[in-house]
Amino acid sequence: MRKSFAGIAVLLLGIGLSVGAWAQSAAPLYGARGISPQAVRQGLLGSCYFHASIAAVAQVAPGALHRAIRTNPGGGYRVHFLDGPEEVVFPEDVEYGRTHSYDRSDGTWVAVLMRGYAQRSLRHSLVEAIQRSDFIPVFTKPMALSLLNQSDMALVAYDRAVRAVVQQDGSIDKATLQARLTSQLTGLGVSATEARMLVGFLDEKGFFAALARSVQEDGEVFGAYKSLGQGGIPVRVMEAFVGKANAGMVNDRALTMNDLRRFRAGRMALVAGTWGTPPSRQMTGVDWWVPAHCYTILSYDEAAQTVTLRNPWGARPEPDGVFTLPLAIFLQAYESYTYAQTPVQ
Repeated sequence: MRKSFAGIAVLLLGIGLSVGAWAQSAAPLYGARGISPQAVRQGLLGSCYFHASIAAVAQVAPGALHRAIRTNPGGGYRVHFLDGPEEVVFPEDVEYGRTHSYDRSDGTWVAVLMRGYAQRSLRHSLVEAIQRSDFIPVFTKPMALSLLNQSDMALVAYDRAVRAVVQQDGSIDKATLQARLTSQLTGLGVSATEARMLVGFLDEKGFFAALARSVQEDGEVFGAYKSLGQGGIPVRVMEAFVGKANAGMVNDRALTMNDLRRFRAGRMALVAGTWGTPPSRQMTGVDWWVPAHCYTILSYDEAAQTVTLRNPWGARPEPDGVFTLPLAIFLQAYESYTYAQTPVQ
């Protein structure tokens, strides 16, 4: 069988179902609320850092998010980032996220941005996994990395295969993965006999066991949505779409007050995160407080000494997750904040 390690390195990234047609989604890109904080609603993933940050940018720089979504000539969308290459987003994968309630926003624009950002996160984690790998020979790593960085099809195929066979505990259904790989190879023109031989070779060399270990040790290799749902940093989200971002601790009162005043002056996206445990009995049981959760800051009224925030769930409290706190309560309930100065619209 004329298969080199370079060919195997390529196949490591090409596992999965063939990517479907690039038809546009039937759902509208923008809903009745357009690009606004009120349109953003987090789903079942632990992605409050992403949704709250997107809502914060939507409030002060909706044009930046509008420019980030571009129509792909062959169908679907391209998501543009300020600090890296674009990601091609396939409508099928947006629909997958919406169907599984990973995003519940008005329109699909948030889901498109979310999918693009998730693919980027997965691509980065796979690059790191390849660089760390002892299975892929050193002389073939550049080829594997080049394929990963240049091929949207390979990334999506890997993502779809892994999300179909990985369990919540990180275990992999090896038999199903082998069957999918065999099917993928034959779909690419490899004979059934050669496909079975190659899959057997990979099994013999420990690839499937190595992949299982990698998934268990590094949850981001689960797939794009898994990597997004395991938590993240608002700074990275803001930097991706509007440029340099910064973070601060609320217990630095002088700095926090100065940044709230800068926010009030305009063109600053601002989010805040609560403590992991209630800082006082006053927080226990109140409908607006969720531990270790990220919120969008909508306004700061210095005269009234109040801060208005929004829960990206679009609830808690009802009707839309919006609530106003006395400044003293805000300073007690929140641990940290992230901000970015946004471009002029």
